Amino acid sequence: MSVTTENGKVCTILGLILCIIGPQSIYALEGGHAQEHVHGTHLECELPKSSMDIVECAMKLHPSIKRAQVKHESIENLEIKALQRPNPTLSTRFVRGDSDGQEISELEANFNFTVELGNKRGARKEVALARRYNVEAQIDSVKARVKLLTILNMHRLRQVLREKTLLDESVKAINNVLARLKKLPRLTAEQETSLTLFELAMEESKVHGAELFEQEKSLEHFFHVATGHALNEITSFLPDTPSKWPTINTAQQVSDSPQIRELKSLAQIANREYKLENSKAFPDIKIGPSYAREENGERKNEMFGFNIQLPIPIFQRNEGGRAFAKSEELRAKRNITLAKSEMKHERFERRRVYENAVKNLKSTMSVEQLEAKHKKIEKLYHRGVVSSSIYLDSFKQRLSYLKRRNQREMTALNSLWEVHLYDGKIFKEKL
Repeated sequence: MSVTTENGKVCTILGLILCIIGPQSIYALEGGHAQEHVHGTHLECELPKSSMDIVECAMKLHPSIKRAQVKHESIENLEIKALQRPNPTLSTRFVRGDSDGQEISELEANFNFTVELGNKRGARKEVALARRYNVEAQIDSVKARVKLLTILNMHRLRQVLREKTLLDESVKAINNVLARLKKLPRLTAEQETSLTLFELAMEESKVHGAELFEQEKSLEHFFHVATGHALNEITSFLPDTPSKWPTINTAQQVSDSPQIRELKSLAQIANREYKLENSKAFPDIKIGPSYAREENGERKNEMFGFNIQLPIPIFQRNEGGRAFAKSEELRAKRNITLAKSEMKHERFERRRVYENAVKNLKSTMSVEQLEAKHKKIEKLYHRGVVSSSIYLDSFKQRLSYLKRRNQREMTALNSLWEVHLYDGKIFKEKL
C-alpha cells in the first residue's frame, strides 16, 4: 500500500515519515548516531591521516582560537590609529560696527597646525605594537590549552571505547548465564541466589553503560565543534596507551611558557604606556599663518602674519599620569615574578604526581594481563569448577580495575602535558 504526499511523492506507509521529513532528518529517528554528521557540511579540516592531524585541526578551528584571531585582526588597525596626525584647525573672528558715523569692520582668520612634542606619535605606535604582541601571546596561550585538551580528550575517547567493548562483552556473558539459569525447570537455593546476583549485575551494567554513553557524546560534541570531524572519522587515529613514559627534567624553567609570555607582553604594554605618559609632559604647539582685514570707511588695511599657541606647564607636567603608569609597570613586573614562583611550585607538584602515577601503572597489571586472567576464570566457570559468585565478581573486578587504571593513566597524561605547558614545550611535543 502506498500514499501520495502533497509534493507528489509516492511512498509506502513505512516510508511516509521519511518522505515528509526528508533523509536529512533520519538521524532523529535512529537516535542521532549514523547520520548525525555528514562530512563536508560545514567548514572543517581535511580528513585526518594521523593523531597530530586531529590536534592541528583543533588548533585552527576551535571556537576559542577563532575568537582570539578575530581580536588580532581588529588590533592590527590600532597602529594605523596611533600614527594619525592631528588635523589642522581654522579659527575666524569677524566684528562690525559704527564709529562717528563711519562703518567699521574687522576680519581675522588663523590656520593652525598641531606640532606634537615629546615624540608622542612614536610612543603611541609603540603602545599599539605592544598591544598586538599581547594579542598574539593570548592566541598562543589559547592554542596551548586547546592542544592539551584535545590530546587528553583523544586518550579519554580511546578509553571510553575500550570500556564500552568490555562492558558489552560482560553484558553478553551475563545474558548467557541468565538465559541458562532461567531454562532450568527448578532452581536450588544457590541457583536462585546466583540468578538474583546476575540480574543485579545486569542492572548495574545498564547504569555503567549510560555513564559511558554520556561521556562518549560529550567527547563527540567536543571533536565536532573543534574539528568538524565525526567520531568514525577519528577513531582509527586515536593515540595508543603510552608504552614508554618519558622522564621529566627536574629543572624548573617556566620562563618560556605561554602564560609567562602573555604576562611579559602586558609588562611591555605598561612600559610603553609609561613612555607615552612621559611624552605628554611636553605641551603641543599650535602654529600657522594668520590673516587680518580692517575696514574703516573708505580706508582698508590687510595684514599677514603667523600665530602660535603654547600651553605653559605651570600647574602640572602630567606627574599624576606618569606616576600611575609607572605603578602599573611595576605591578606588571611583579605579576611576572609571582607567576613564575607559583608555576614553579605547580610544576614541581605536577612532576611528583606524574612520577607517582607512572610508577603505579608500571607496577600494576596491564589490561592485556587482566584479560588473560579473566579468560581463565571464564573457562573454569563453564567447566563447573568456579562458582557463579566468583564468576560474577570477575566481571565487576575487570571493569572496576580498568576504570581505575584509566583514571591513573589520565592523571599521568594530564600532569605530563601540564609540565610541557609550563616548560614552553607544548607546541614542540608530539603524540
